[in-house]
Amino acid sequence: MNMKTSMTYTLHTKFFSYKNLKIQRIPLLLALLSVGLWSCSSVSNDTELISDADLDMAAEIMGSAISDEESGIVNSIYDAFSTVSSTGISYNKKTIFSAKNIHDDSKNYGGRGLERAFTHSYDSTTGVHTLSFERSFTKGPFTNTTSTLQEFIYTDLDGNFIARPKVNRDAINTISLASQKSGSINNPKRSSEFTKIDTMLFTGLHASESLVELSGKHRSFGSGVAVLRDSSSYSRSFSVSITFDNITIDKDTVDAYGNLENGLTGTLTYSIVMNKVTNGTPEESIMEGTVDLSEDGTALMQFYKYDYIYRLGLRNGDIKERGRRGKPLGK
Repeated sequence: MNMKTSMTYTLHTKFFSYKNLKIQRIPLLLALLSVGLWSCSSVSNDTELISDADLDMAAEIMGSAISDEESGIVNSIYDAFSTVSSTGISYNKKTIFSAKNIHDDSKNYGGRGLERAFTHSYDSTTGVHTLSFERSFTKGPFTNTTSTLQEFIYTDLDGNFIARPKVNRDAINTISLASQKSGSINNPKRSSEFTKIDTMLFTGLHASESLVELSGKHRSFGSGVAVLRDSSSYSRSFSVSITFDNITIDKDTVDAYGNLENGLTGTLTYSIVMNKVTNGTPEESIMEGTVDLSEDGTALMQFYKYDYIYRLGLRNGDIKERGRRGKPLGK
């Protein structure tokens, strides 16, 4: 097993064993137990049993799973391209990413740049940088509080570990990231309590490469309440599973727009399980489909069994448009 293969295997094997996840372990274990218990409930995945409200709620859950501001997939991608050192994690115009114009995002609703309780350690044997920190942000009706544990491995073109990524950022070609984020968000449109788990492998970061390739998976568990388009309040517990398919990040596009959202293309394949209790009986709805990243800061969510389509914002996860296949999208 060469160093690159060993690096990826070590990180991902350690991560999925959950042995190193020290923060928020009880909520995660409870969420996993909840998924097991819900497997004994009645299942609704026939087209006629899924309501429009179910589909709207699934889109709200997906928006939260992928968005930057709600500690979703895009948030973890930004973390991967941050500058990590023993003194902290930072975001500025000279990030690890080869494009130098990624904006300082410290004022966004995700709280990035406002980290506290930061710790860092490095294991030279495995190449693993272990970080833990907390993020919290409050502005008007919006609050976001998250505890994060992450493991990074940086390697150069030859597959050698990089112990000081801040000093040697130009040498980085590959980043492996394993991340667990547990917390809550509240805003006028939705609120949730969650645990979100990402495993990501980025290749092609070196200046000699024009595209960054991203492979990985996302898992999340929690409960949430959303205000739907008819102004009704809709609550569900949920679990989400997402696989990345042919995801790339165009360096020139990121450089031109100054953000990562516009540089993302590819497809996410998902499964969402939503749970509720009706007259004392647990009910489970399963919805599956794809989310296409549009390289314009949005993503198009489609279902395998239903013809509804939702356009989601990658920054905040909001539903920007919705409609049906073959028809113009609307609000």
